[in-house]
Amino acid sequence: MKWSQFFNTSIGKKLLVGATGLFLCSFVIVHLVGNLQLLLNDNGEAFNTYADFMAHNELIQLVAWGLKVAVIIHFWVALQLTFSNRKARPVKYAVNPGNQTSSWFSRQMAIMGSILLVFLLIHLKDFWWAMHYGDLPKGDFGGKEMTDLYSTVYTAFTTQLWLVILYVIGMVGLSFHLIHGFKSAFQTFGLNHVKYNGLINFLGVWVWGILIPIGFAVIPVIIYLKH
Repeated sequence: MKWSQFFNTSIGKKLLVGATGLFLCSFVIVHLVGNLQLLLNDNGEAFNTYADFMAHNELIQLVAWGLKVAVIIHFWVALQLTFSNRKARPVKYAVNPGNQTSSWFSRQMAIMGSILLVFLLIHLKDFWWAMHYGDLPKGDFGGKEMTDLYSTVYTAFTTQLWLVILYVIGMVGLSFHLIHGFKSAFQTFGLNHVKYNGLINFLGVWVWGILIPIGFAVIPVIIYLKH
């Protein structure tokens, strides 16, 4: 079977979703560490230095475009799997079996994924697009002239309460998505084992599913409350 044919099968699509999902999981940690620098009391020097490095380092930019491709593949293939599953059972169960056949989190993946996609598009428009293609103010940070993305972020979160609320809702979507998706990716690749399932569940729920989304959500909330 050719690779193109394999990835058109249900198993191949699940592997694609799992692989791109784990790739994106690794990114959110790096992104969170960088974004937490917004809370430092240094007038934006650390965050703008981080943003400048991410925007101009060729290797980072290559990885960044890989991430964008991974997001598109992850969403599109997951959507295909969702419709395939519904098509395979056009008539719903007479009695909802609930957690007997699947977890609550798995049944909400399509909804949470859609919320996350809307949030991501707004986030990219407001900050990523503005950083790369917008006319943002510049400033001197550490003796180097850089784009002042720090001031742009602070202005957005201190003047637009709806944006702060959107970010919190987006992180709720991310939390539910990761709680199920992290564990499912390991299952898809056959990496789950009785010896390691406890660790996988802990990392999936408490680290990726709770701590990381909370870390992202508190940033706009703290910025808004400070002002």
